[in-house]
Amino acid sequence: MQVILRQLGKCILRRCKFSDIIPVMEINLRTLPEHYSDYFYESLLEELPEAFIVAEISGKIIGYIMCKTEYGFSNFKKLGFVKKGHVVSVSVVEEYRGKGVWKCISR
Repeated sequence: MQVILRQLGKCILRRCKFSDIIPVMEINLRTLPEHYSDYFYESLLEELPEAFIVAEISGKIIGYIMCKTEYGFSNFKKLGFVKKGHVVSVSVVEEYRGKGVWKCISR
């Protein structure tokens, strides 16, 4: 069952599924200079599925955001070793850029 996290017009945001990894990889290859192995995508999806989101219009994936958490030293001196989160990769296909998809993803 697909759960819509957010909707902006025809664009819906939902959690990524394993069957979405190939379309996400294709978007990454077309739009960004850094590329990852299928294992990397799968491991992020297994590790933190709530932080791997796809944007979809009419059943077609048009964008995504992948986030990750790690442990490391804080950027603030007094906090020491902490859990940190960051965006690994985010992209929207060219034909949907400038149409509010990123605003929907980033909220």
